[in-house]
Amino acid sequence: MDQRALIARLEMPLADYVGDDATARDVILAGLTWPTDTASGYWQGLAVDWIEQGAAVDAEMVGFVTAIATTAKLPQQLRHKARKIVRRWQSENHNFHS
Repeated sequence: MDQRALIARLEMPLADYVGDDATARDVILAGLTWPTDTASGYWQGLAVDWIEQGAAVDAEMVGFVTAIATTAKLPQQLRHKARKIVRRWQSENHNFHS
């Protein structure tokens, strides 16, 4: 599926998402991996919001969230949210190394 079609779904709350042709994970990964050619981090921010709303997280997703947390050109608020997700993942005894 086209990544642009997937990321547009991030504009709705996770609770309203009905994944007929793509899972929530697919949508979140599309947002997390969207090119950071702008400093707004809009799509990454929406993907992080879905994770904060309770989407399941796996090691691959945490790898991308870690990259967001350390990308200086992205907004500080987004980087802090991303760090919180990574810390929570690590505290749940997951063995993830970036």
